[in-house]
Amino acid sequence: MIQLTPLAESDHPHFAKELFESAFPDEERPPFGEIKKRNNDQFHFLVATLAEDEPVGILTYWTFEDIVYIEHFAIAEELRNQGLGKAVFLNFLSQQTQQIILEVELPNTEEADHRVEFYASMGLIQNTQEYWQPSYKKGENKLALPMIIMSKYELDDDEFEEIKSVLYQNVYHYKG
Repeated sequence: MIQLTPLAESDHPHFAKELFESAFPDEERPPFGEIKKRNNDQFHFLVATLAEDEPVGILTYWTFEDIVYIEHFAIAEELRNQGLGKAVFLNFLSQQTQQIILEVELPNTEEADHRVEFYASMGLIQNTQEYWQPSYKKGENKLALPMIIMSKYELDDDEFEEIKSVLYQNVYHYKG
């Protein structure tokens, strides 16, 4: 059985930090210290464990009025391809009633293609609108990354723009 525990209540903060920093490139994540400072009712950092309290993964997400935005999701590398990612993700999805949103890299590599396929197998769909993830690095001249927005339900252009605005303002603090 999978347990999802808030990072602040978890016995595995070192596991969470190491996985967060190893699973996501610098440009696709804020510094872990900044994550820990997010004292916001909308932001959540969960550590996924098995029944024996063995840590297996992490999931960070934001709750907004009409959406749940999954910012980061990872399973420990040595535990991948064993069905744990699916179990953790379905556990999380089963607790959500709102529209689910996440960003995923363009399927330009085998790994990125696998990610898109994984989320599609969980029932999420690719939206066709162009999307650029702003840089997490403040004050640096970093380029935005082209990404795909996947969601539980297809987004029309107005919904897409509204969600993009929510993410840009609240997650990235970007005014673009």
